[in-house]
Amino acid sequence: MAIAGRLEPVKQVCQLRDTPQKAKTKTVTSIPACWKLTPQQQAFIDAFAEDDTKKQ
Repeated sequence: MAIAGRLEPVKQVCQLRDTPQKAKTKTVTSIPACWKLTPQQQAFIDAFAEDDTKKQ
């Protein structure tokens, strides 16, 4: 005999005593020191870092 059913994941419920998780305040872009980037490449990477801070 088989029983058909659905299994749904359990979501944690926030309680008043829960402390909110700290959000990242600054985006950090780490590039290995061995990489030699041109100013154009560095500007390209920096452009994405600026977009992330604007969205938050």
